Amino acid sequence: MKQTSIRFFVSFRWGIWMGLLLLSAGLLLPTSAEAGSAKLNGRWWTPLGVMRISQTGKKVEGKVNWRCKVCPFKRREVIFKGVLLEDSLSGRIRYCLKGKDCKGDGWAPLVMLVAREGRVLSGAAYFKPSNCAIGGKGKKDGIVMRKLRKRKPKPKPKVDAGTPVKADGKVAAGVAPRQPEVVDEQGEAMEPEVQALDPNVYVGNAKSWQEAMEKGAGQMEAGFFERGRRLFMQATKLDPTRPEATNGIGVTYYARHDYEEALRWYKKALEIDSSFGDAYYNMACIYSLQRKKDLAFRYLHIAALNGFVQPAVMTADPDLNNLRSDKRYKKILDQMVKKAK
Repeated sequence: MKQTSIRFFVSFRWGIWMGLLLLSAGLLLPTSAEAGSAKLNGRWWTPLGVMRISQTGKKVEGKVNWRCKVCPFKRREVIFKGVLLEDSLSGRIRYCLKGKDCKGDGWAPLVMLVAREGRVLSGAAYFKPSNCAIGGKGKKDGIVMRKLRKRKPKPKPKVDAGTPVKADGKVAAGVAPRQPEVVDEQGEAMEPEVQALDPNVYVGNAKSWQEAMEKGAGQMEAGFFERGRRLFMQATKLDPTRPEATNGIGVTYYARHDYEEALRWYKKALEIDSSFGDAYYNMACIYSLQRKKDLAFRYLHIAALNGFVQPAVMTADPDLNNLRSDKRYKKILDQMVKKAK
């Protein structure tokens, strides 16, 4: 599916339903208390390596657990600070400059979604442009952190009669090698509580995935939201590593004014791809409708950081009417206009 087709989900949202949304803009619904009940204390895998997070009330602080392979930060040195607000965490993360004649480090502002009951943090940071490589930067400006636990013992693989075995009893070449382990300061193996999916597993479904997406978009355009949702659900099974279908499911619930369910699916899209700007934008719109301005601006800002550069969509979207008088709105809009040039 082309990029313009992916963006359809957002443009549709403020097009056909504009009249109905103007009537429902004052609708207030309670939001999830997921972050409020989440406990982030513990060890986390991050682009900087293993970090230990301590949470005191709404304040969160992360320190190097025992060593940092990416940057020359020392053990127990603070590399992450943030403040929780419902389902988001706003703060800063350390980074370092790498490469020939590159020295120094700094702090990058970031906004992250608290997902999976506090077991995944997914968001983006703003790193100042540099000719040097940036240690600690993830895909694009997206950053994902995963809470760690001690690795569970794995059962020994069963070897059938046709599997080649070495003299020492180990399975011979051809069996997938074990991935490098993450260890704590005592050398004990760790693993993420929520594992990332491997996109290579679903490459063979690319054509079927695209067909389901195109049919789902057609049903949405015709106003058949449940039919569109079924097709998007089919697409998520064909390839659960791509965020577009999951985001599309959220839009179908949004169109029915089920904002809580829409938010749930937008969050799933961001768990899949932390750099998917459309979902951040859609979340900002819902929080605006719920008159939660601070949350709305957090996600609107992170949408802009993650490539959602559509100032025309932003200025025409009635969902954002509650934000326009705030100086933060103009600042983000100006950033989008500048990037769009």
